[in-house]
Amino acid sequence: MMDRILVTGATGFIGSELVARLSKEYAVTALVRTTSNRHALDPLKDALNAIEVRYANLTDFSAVRRLVKDAAPQYIVHAGAATAVRHSYENPLEFQETNHTATVNLVHAALDLPAFKKFVFASTMEIYGWQDQRSPFSEEVRPHPESPYAVAKLAAEEYLRMAGKAFGLPYLASRACNTYGRKTNAGFVVEYLATTMLRGETVYLGTPEAVRDLMYVDDHVEAYVAAIKSKAAAGVYNFGTGNQVRMMDLAERLRELTGFQGKIVPSFAPDYPWRPVTSPYLSLDARKAKADLGWSPRVSLEDGLRRTVGFWKAQRT
Repeated sequence: MMDRILVTGATGFIGSELVARLSKEYAVTALVRTTSNRHALDPLKDALNAIEVRYANLTDFSAVRRLVKDAAPQYIVHAGAATAVRHSYENPLEFQETNHTATVNLVHAALDLPAFKKFVFASTMEIYGWQDQRSPFSEEVRPHPESPYAVAKLAAEEYLRMAGKAFGLPYLASRACNTYGRKTNAGFVVEYLATTMLRGETVYLGTPEAVRDLMYVDDHVEAYVAAIKSKAAAGVYNFGTGNQVRMMDLAERLRELTGFQGKIVPSFAPDYPWRPVTSPYLSLDARKAKADLGWSPRVSLEDGLRRTVGFWKAQRT
């Protein structure tokens, strides 16, 4: 009999890809936020016959506890979150509830399960925030989160640590770098640049000198698979490539891949949400994940960008 896995955020970017991947090896329950949006399950259409879809709002503890008890998973992968960092400055309470309180609810629901094996939590590279260091961060670097989003994620990590010590909860927290390769959302930097350039429209780049670590979606999904299958029962792990990509250099590479002839404006778009601060440098040292979990990224930046541009180009034909 296959082990059972509950995946939250199953209609999100990583969640939908992860559900499709895990359904090949596990009995998957996909937790979807109650919604009237009839397109919410579109990302799961290829895997719907192999999974069970359940609905609940993660901030409703009673509903979450009932659902988790009924699904009785051996594993929980908590990928559900409010993820657009730029929106968290003006909606801090929403991000706190969605990214921290919801995690607390799931933790205590998991603690009621008699045969529970592991809680895998989607944290973020954003928790490192501003650092004087300009080389990839290890897990020992002290976090300095710079957004309500990152603060809520770090708070959730701390709750997991407490639950591990106090209640014996087996858990792993994934601090993943910026991931790209989206197929339904062009609002994040790589997809925004690629789709805007393909349309031939003016590109706005709000932080042209910022440096980021960029990982293709397939490597991110396999990071979760490695976390699930590993014997490690507690800890925080970086999942990244160690790349140090300057955003203007990224834009220029995508210009070449798309054949873009237009302007790249080094400022935020006029309608961009208010963002008072942006970390100038974020990149990850993932040697611990390689040593403990046997994970390392396989898709190069060049290959990943080509795949992304190819996908969005095909959508235009």
